[in-house]
Amino acid sequence: MLTRITVRVKTKDAKFLGSSMGGAMVTLRDARTRELLASGLTTGSTGDTERILSRPHTGWDTLSDETSACFRTEIDIAEPRLIEVTAFGPLAQTQSALQCSSQQWVIPGKHISEGDAWILELPGIAVDIFHPPAHSRVPVVDRTVKLLANVIMM
Repeated sequence: MLTRITVRVKTKDAKFLGSSMGGAMVTLRDARTRELLASGLTTGSTGDTERILSRPHTGWDTLSDETSACFRTEIDIAEPRLIEVTAFGPLAQTQSALQCSSQQWVIPGKHISEGDAWILELPGIAVDIFHPPAHSRVPVVDRTVKLLANVIMM
């Protein structure tokens, strides 16, 4: 039976990992057999800043909206299965990319697609070092080195 699943990757204490950061690679597997059930990228916006970061919210509040980044898929299962979802990203900042995962039982025809659906939380920050270049031959011993970097929340 086809079962719809929507996966969102939310960065810790921040917004959804969407197209602007290259998204995240999402993989769904049977947790026991490791069978690959689906994979793809999260796409869409980082979400509504006011809704996610400025308003106090309870565990029942929906943080996403129609434009918030996600990966949507349908899996064909005949019986309840323990599914593991893994996310790796941000893909536009692979030097800062991390992996996170979550498991839950999925029941045939019981869609996980409403509201925030299935959210994975990805901690970390994205760091781009501009100077010195990665393959610089500038010796660092007993010297002051100018460091220029862009550091942002994922």
